Amino acid sequence: MAITSTYPIIVPKGTDLIVGTQTYTAADPVLDNPTRNFTVQSIADMVAVEASNGITSFQAGSIIANTLKIGITSVQAGNILINTAKVGITPAQASSIVTNSTKVSYTDSAAVAVNTLKNTYPSADATKLSGVEVGADVNTVNSSTTGEPTGSDVVLNIVSLTQAEYDAGTKIATTLYVIV
Repeated sequence: MAITSTYPIIVPKGTDLIVGTQTYTAADPVLDNPTRNFTVQSIADMVAVEASNGITSFQAGSIIANTLKIGITSVQAGNILINTAKVGITPAQASSIVTNSTKVSYTDSAAVAVNTLKNTYPSADATKLSGVEVGADVNTVNSSTTGEPTGSDVVLNIVSLTQAEYDAGTKIATTLYVIV
């Protein structure tokens, strides 16, 4: 590449060309950011449009002044070549991405499964509540053999029925039957 700092500085004409890079946008999906020529007039027109869209006269003047710059240093050219030669990612980076994509938000699935069985109330209450339908009234029997004579049983259910129903039915040891 020629040493551009040796080129003379002139006042450009609108038809003079400036070398630049065409970049990708959704409206202009060009690939690989190719090198293109731009006319000084096209840049001036673009500055005028931007100026009408709210940039200050100082910003517009800075843009116009920048179009007068010609060339880049050899270090800048080298940096551009190095940067444009990059494609994709390294194998190490790809491996790191794959490794990271297998991560989950917990490390012990068995512990999570066990935790789903936790209740916020005692297990005896859980047993009582397991048969209750949504919206049902809960009628509980509080029964305890603590302090009662030996051989006492806990009553889990109380029902009322006629003598005939009682005589015909199968009795359950934990149910108290009230004959009416």
